[in-house]
Amino acid sequence: MWEDETVVLVTSLKKRILEGKERVRFKSVSADDGVPTFIKTLFKNRIEDFIAEESPLTIHATPHFDIKPKDLEAFRTRLTDVLRETASFGDKEVEKVLREALVLRLNYIVKPVDTMRKMLFEKREKIDVSEMDKVLDSFTKVLPYAERVLEECRRLDKSLLERDEYSRVTTDVLHRLMEEDSVRIVLRDFSALTEFLSETKGEEVSRVEASMIQEFLADRNLWGFRRALDVERKLGKEDFNAVDLEMTLKRYLELKEEFSKADSQETEKFAEKSPRRESELEEVQIEEEKAASEEEDEWDLESVLSEETFSIETEEDREETADLGSEPKSMEIVEEDQKKKEEEPEEVSDQNGDRVKREELENLIEGKTEKAFIKKLFGGDAAEYKHLLDKINEAESWRVAKILIDNELFKRDVDPFSREAIKLVDLVYNRYYPEEGVGVKQ
Repeated sequence: MWEDETVVLVTSLKKRILEGKERVRFKSVSADDGVPTFIKTLFKNRIEDFIAEESPLTIHATPHFDIKPKDLEAFRTRLTDVLRETASFGDKEVEKVLREALVLRLNYIVKPVDTMRKMLFEKREKIDVSEMDKVLDSFTKVLPYAERVLEECRRLDKSLLERDEYSRVTTDVLHRLMEEDSVRIVLRDFSALTEFLSETKGEEVSRVEASMIQEFLADRNLWGFRRALDVERKLGKEDFNAVDLEMTLKRYLELKEEFSKADSQETEKFAEKSPRRESELEEVQIEEEKAASEEEDEWDLESVLSEETFSIETEEDREETADLGSEPKSMEIVEEDQKKKEEEPEEVSDQNGDRVKREELENLIEGKTEKAFIKKLFGGDAAEYKHLLDKINEAESWRVAKILIDNELFKRDVDPFSREAIKLVDLVYNRYYPEEGVGVKQ
């Protein structure tokens, strides 16, 4: 992703590093202050792969030299330093490393949480916090997210971070950061993005495509802001500069506050019109709970009756049942059962043909959309899709629900910014914040 955005800077850096030669040693790259640290880090990581893959020097025991691993510890450090300095890269390898480094940098600016997750856990389930420090070090000066994640791990006194814990840690970090001043932070990050794009393209860039900003906001869990951008896109706006973005975000916050005030005033007016003593309110609440309980019992009974009614399929079966002395159910019950059945959400089948019934969250998801989720996000496994929705239905907050989705998508190696993934998160967000008023049911 973003390869086209980095062409100019790749060409410029490649020319600087090679200086007209066909190959260059890492020692030369490392000594060049004009090469950014994050690029040197990627070169260094590539050398570690070379050392593991090519084994340029092998030492083994002989009858007269009983060499053990502990005997080589002191020598190993000096040896690897020499190998790093003498390692060399050809023209195409230099270009490949530069592209990867610049795309990684741009990905981190646009999607810091998702990019760090891939860097830390793409090849492992857990990582030492000390190792995290080395992996993220070159990114801590770009934007504060890497440093904040490391600080949070230290605050929690973690020596090891597991992949499933990562989402919880980053969600807490984002929550605290955005509480400070979400608009200011977004504009700061947007400035870092336009500066980097300007550097990579070799010309001033002030406007950014809306689709890139949407990924930018979604990764930071700013779904309300992202929805505000959706509205602007539907009105025909395809790119934004810093002024446009600030205006959109502030307008969203103002409208949200106005709606919140309006809802509060309506509630107060209703309370004034219907004043009740505290004891009366308690009695009413008890009566309502009792009625709700009786209604649930009645619904369960009617559900059983409904199952029995629809298990009688043929006319012959009905006649046989009548001959046995069974009293037919009244027309009223049958009609009610039919009505309930018609109102029940459509069911879908998983790979094994098992029926998956929708509940709560499922009622927000249309049949066509659900099939797309199962196919694109779960590889056709409807049972696993249903399992995730069950867990989300039990989640007590948006924060917990988002963590569940993040972990599931990463476990399945699904792009969290694919159309289906974004739509799923939007629908879940709408479940917790329906008052924000931007429709997502499509």
